[in-house]
Order: sequence, then structure tokens, then C-alpha cells
Amino acid sequence: MPTPKIPPPCWDLFEAHPVRFEPGDVVIHFRGGPQHENPYGQVQGGLLAAMIDNCIGPAVYLVAPERQSTTIEMKVTYLAPALPGELLVGTAKVLKHGRTAAFVEVSLEKEDGTLVAKASATNVFLGEVPVPKAMEEFKQDHGV
Repeated sequence: MPTPKIPPPCWDLFEAHPVRFEPGDVVIHFRGGPQHENPYGQVQGGLLAAMIDNCIGPAVYLVAPERQSTTIEMKVTYLAPALPGELLVGTAKVLKHGRTAAFVEVSLEKEDGTLVAKASATNVFLGEVPVPKAMEEFKQDHGV
């Protein structure tokens, strides 16, 4: 298995910034831009789902850093539109994890607390991976 890239390159798509990185409890700020707009000027739903998935990965990774995981199922409910430029706060909590899977809930909110989307996901563990020093360096560099 390859060594994980921390942070993943896809974070650059949404100006992702970590706020809290604890095992099973992650908060990340995102900001969509005009390039993320749907035909109605809102951040496209699939891109909101990508923000959510970018919260799931670190939350699961931090409860089992020695094991690679992947999201195999994710249900997203969209509750309010998000506009380009708005700060979005993604919060992921690992509800339960075991030998083979982790179950996660995520919320994506505007800065004023408006709930934009809610999700539940299942991640499976695929095998052991080299534990990168990059995670500790990343946490130090970002003060999380």
C-alpha cells in the first residue's frame, strides 16, 4: 500500500483548512469558488459531497492510522444552498469503528450555523499502510 499524501491534493480544490483533528472528531473549513457553481450560481451538490468525503477520510484515519480505509457508502441529504465564497464548516464524527469498518456522520454548515448538508457514511478498512510522519507534521503546521 502506498504512503498516504497528507494533506491530499484534492484539498486545494476547496481551500480546505483544518480546525480540529482528533481521532474520530474532525472539523475542516472549506470555501467553494465560482468554478464550483451549478447553473443557478450555487456550489454544485457533488462538490459539497466531495467536501463531506474530505472530512470522513481524516476522521477515520485518525482512529486507525495504521490501516487504509475507503468510503464504500455515503448518503447525503442537502438542506440549504451554499454560495461560492461562503465559509463552510465540515464536522465529522466516527460513531463506531471495528476491525473491518467505521461508521461516520458529517454535517456541513455555513458560518452562521445554517445546515447545508448532512451525511452518513461507511468506510471499510483495506489493510495496513505505512504510518506517515506527515500527519504529525501536518497537525503541528496547522495548529490542530
